[in-house]
Amino acid sequence: MHDGVVAGTGPEEIAAPASAAPDRRAPPAGALEVSRRPSPSVLDGSFAGNAWLQECPDPVAKQVWGNAAWLAPEDAEGIEDGDLVELTSGGASVTLPAIVVEGQALGCVTLMTGYGRTAAGPIGTGIGARVQDLGPFVTLRRAGGREDLARVQSDFSQHGRELLKLARDLPSEPPPPRPSFYPPRESEGYAWGMVIDTDACIGCNACMIACQSENNIPVVGPEEIRRGRNMHWIRVDRYDLDTGGSGFQPVPCMHCEQAPCEPVCPVEASVHDSEGLNVQVYNRCIGTRFCQANCPYKVRHFNFFDYADKQAFENQGADLLQALRNPDVSVRARGVMEKCTYCVQRISAARREAKTENRDIAEGEVVTACQAACPAEAITFGDLNDPGAAVTAAKADPRHYTLLDELGTRPRTTYLARVVPEEEG
Repeated sequence: MHDGVVAGTGPEEIAAPASAAPDRRAPPAGALEVSRRPSPSVLDGSFAGNAWLQECPDPVAKQVWGNAAWLAPEDAEGIEDGDLVELTSGGASVTLPAIVVEGQALGCVTLMTGYGRTAAGPIGTGIGARVQDLGPFVTLRRAGGREDLARVQSDFSQHGRELLKLARDLPSEPPPPRPSFYPPRESEGYAWGMVIDTDACIGCNACMIACQSENNIPVVGPEEIRRGRNMHWIRVDRYDLDTGGSGFQPVPCMHCEQAPCEPVCPVEASVHDSEGLNVQVYNRCIGTRFCQANCPYKVRHFNFFDYADKQAFENQGADLLQALRNPDVSVRARGVMEKCTYCVQRISAARREAKTENRDIAEGEVVTACQAACPAEAITFGDLNDPGAAVTAAKADPRHYTLLDELGTRPRTTYLARVVPEEEG
């Protein structure tokens, strides 16, 4: 009792086996070296049964619900995205769709593990292909046929539009706002706004999953993704940079002061509130989708089916999973448009708390779900009418810019340009 143990009853100590030395052999002629990586979404398959993570895109290829063989453009030799290829190593063989990735190492094929599981429940079973059985080198040949990849982005060029701006020459002060015939929109009391630092963003998609959890965003499944019907309220676009490498740009609703979505709605389901939020009134929406067509940022999403209940993907309509939803956020029905709300439920909770204590909402009291989850602290949110707020200081940064500023929509969501290190150009 005094010593707390019984002598001689502990586990037998054994020596750990020596780690095998990495294979440094040169690949055989005509073979490709295999670079196996855990999936950024489902890891080694441990999270294959999580529908949120299956629908969370890979940061580079933007693929969901499966894996692919990443090839360098020089190794592709005419192979295009979606073409089926067969990888053979010894007695093992795997057939996968190919994705040609700029920046992929020459003579190497990258494969994501965690897929091809046979007993991962209704969500993870049969998704993708198992690649763990392949050796360090594989031979590649066309398998014939194609697979329609489930991807949320396939074009990574900015086409000269400077959507993701680079701050090569920082001005001494932010550029003046563009002239407009529209009068500025004044907000009574609070004026909520957001600034996203693209130099800090690492493209991890944590903001996307946090938003999905907070706002009861449904999973739609691979077939709907292939139709372009993903429901995420915030997306993270990736662009190939002319300096080399990639840059990431999170895109939630812009909450435009002159919102193109508002005047086209015949039932005024898309309106502005007194604090500058572009809000969606679900009970008014009749599903014309005019607002979606008129949004230049493509951040509005339509419930083509009852994704959240009767027509949910696989088991996502189960009572147990419905019990996981946030009770502070409405669950949208079929035929309704939805989008980012700046976590209006959190703003409302902070307003009620401040009113109870007879004070104003304090700086930093309202934290959106995406902001709270960002490991790089790339998202700043707050009251633009508060001169001491962090978001106000961010909008005064010389790197500050507006996405598609030439449209004159005056977004409340704006960006800080990416800083280019000298060695990148």
